[in-house]
Amino acid sequence: MEIKLEAFEALDSTNTYLKKRAAEGAPEGTVVIANEQTGGRGRMGRSFASAPGMGIYMSMLLRPDTGDVQSITAATAVAVCRAIERVCGVKPGIKWINDLFLKGKKICGILCESSLRQDGAEYVVLGIGLNVITRPQDFPEELRCTAGSLYSQTGTVYERGKLISAVISELCAMYETWKRDPAALLDDYKRRCFVLGKAVELTPADGDKFTALAEDISDDFGLVLRLPDGSQKTVHSGVFSIRCDA
Repeated sequence: MEIKLEAFEALDSTNTYLKKRAAEGAPEGTVVIANEQTGGRGRMGRSFASAPGMGIYMSMLLRPDTGDVQSITAATAVAVCRAIERVCGVKPGIKWINDLFLKGKKICGILCESSLRQDGAEYVVLGIGLNVITRPQDFPEELRCTAGSLYSQTGTVYERGKLISAVISELCAMYETWKRDPAALLDDYKRRCFVLGKAVELTPADGDKFTALAEDISDDFGLVLRLPDGSQKTVHSGVFSIRCDA
């Protein structure tokens, strides 16, 4: 896949911009990077803190034959973990389905958005926000207990350019593997998913909270739960908030 890079000092959101470019016919492999996002977004409409010069805010455009966004979201999390390991020598864990944690704090969010046709995806945009040199005081006050960066969790300042190059390389390798078999990265994903074996609290969008044991990851990257009554339930939707200790 040929990479076409577009870099900006500031954007409202790299995902928002790249979705517009995708609708205009931008080719697969287009990568958008911004030094700052003024309206960074996460899953379920949450904002993503994107201070200038502190992180990697990027999106990649894919045009796969299938609309299997859940598995490619999970595979993207594995790819970014591998890139961080290559450059930094540390091993982040994955909180289902797509948040990366290091030493108990969230350092990276992934947002995959797509436009689907009846026969597959018109496009998929992989959005990645990785906190690199953000200090605790740089985060909004309400996020300081949960958010971290590679610097805050390791004490080391890593070069963003090297990380960007590694992330793009790992995403390209992941995509080729994923096209052959969407479940090819499942075992690697399970090894990195730190919620497995823990009690998790879930809140359905239209229901009451309940607690269950996170037992496994299904072949299509759903979270397999063991409910208090002994029955099993698999969830796929992003309408659940999952809370557990990292």
